[in-house]
Amino acid sequence: MRREPFNLIITHYPGYDNFVVAREQIKNIIENIRIVDTSQSIILAIVDEPYATIEKIKSLELKETPILRIIPVDRVTDVFVDRVKEVIHELFNTKVKKEETFKIKLDGHLYKRQEGSIEKIHKDEAIKILAEGLENPVNLKSPSWLVYVKTLRMYKATELASITVTKPENIISLAPKE
Repeated sequence: MRREPFNLIITHYPGYDNFVVAREQIKNIIENIRIVDTSQSIILAIVDEPYATIEKIKSLELKETPILRIIPVDRVTDVFVDRVKEVIHELFNTKVKKEETFKIKLDGHLYKRQEGSIEKIHKDEAIKILAEGLENPVNLKSPSWLVYVKTLRMYKATELASITVTKPENIISLAPKE
């Protein structure tokens, strides 16, 4: 089985105190969690089963928490749009039925190689490239499936793209609704 550098993203309110509380809460909830990296307001971790972990957390009522979101991660790859597209299509084709709707959300920027150089591409262009070849209907308001791509710096240097293809309810949002 392929081992990713992380398979769970936890975001929290900014500040060291919030990080400490979020880290302790998550360690108390999840058995066998291993925190592999942290950066401003983000904890990257490895758990045994990310989707089982999400189900466990959804069954709890977390109150008084600095945690904003908890995102399971299916795959991690480099930040080049062609590579991200390849991984998305592989995951999408194994998980999503033909008639189900989807939405792509990109949190961060992707890049493309062009004539020996590397160019950051606009989010709209990146999403259009990622969606090419996916035949399912798009539904931006209430999709059956969410393709979520988040770019991150790991170990303060390496930029990576995390890819999640899941039902929208599997991304936990604890942020207060406005």
